[in-house]
Amino acid sequence: MAFYLKVLEITCIHTIFVLGAYLMTGLTGLFSLGQGGFVSIGAYTAAIAYLHFNLPFPLAILLAVLMGSVIGFLIGIPTLRLHRDYFLLVTFGFGEMVRAALLHLAQLTGGALGIAGIPQLVGLPMILVSILIISFFISNLKRSRFGRNCIAIRDDELAASLMGINIYAHKMKVFILSSAITSYGGALYAFLIMFIEPNLFHWLESAKLIIITFVGGVNSITGAIVTSVIYYSFGEFFRFVDVWRDVLLALAVLFVTIFRSGGIFGSWEFSLPKIFRGRTKGL
Repeated sequence: MAFYLKVLEITCIHTIFVLGAYLMTGLTGLFSLGQGGFVSIGAYTAAIAYLHFNLPFPLAILLAVLMGSVIGFLIGIPTLRLHRDYFLLVTFGFGEMVRAALLHLAQLTGGALGIAGIPQLVGLPMILVSILIISFFISNLKRSRFGRNCIAIRDDELAASLMGINIYAHKMKVFILSSAITSYGGALYAFLIMFIEPNLFHWLESAKLIIITFVGGVNSITGAIVTSVIYYSFGEFFRFVDVWRDVLLALAVLFVTIFRSGGIFGSWEFSLPKIFRGRTKGL
């Protein structure tokens, strides 16, 4: 039973990372290979604040979110004016830069040995509540005027600018929010697995977040969550065939690219009121 609980916790914490990536990709069409960098920033900031500076757990988490937001803002200043392809390359460089910094700042981060002895202060209830709150926030943001402007930017940046939408400001706000959510997930991750090291979340893991978002559907939060749960739980339950998880993900990408460009879920979202109305009509 403990094994299944741990698998569920690891799966759900990765879903928070996916939601952070979805916010950026689903709203503005930006693809970032630096999400792993923000996971590391959140994890290390929270762990160091708690273990080295004796900050209470809530303040350590808050500091991690604040640190991720500030660094997201600083990185966004020069990069968000770049074309999407160049933005992708710069974020890749940022993620690798964070990993290199963690390796060389050994006195503070433990270097290649990482940080051990982190208490397990995060459990499944806190992770699930976090997913619900973040999903609710992103869902309402999508439906807001700001969200509709962001989707217009994603679909046609030139047309959006001609309509008077401030492209740079919208991208910056989304980038900061995405960085904050991902850093929050990283902070929870540190207090869940109780050990962190620089290679824990490299650029390949960041790429998987983008792929999961793409396969589920950039217009569907539900698609991102469901695809994430299936992918990560499969990898944990069937470790002896873990290589096939990535093969299946590649096949899913081919399927979506050829047959369903909008993703498996398209624009469909899970909604209890819709389901209830559908059942009522069937009576």
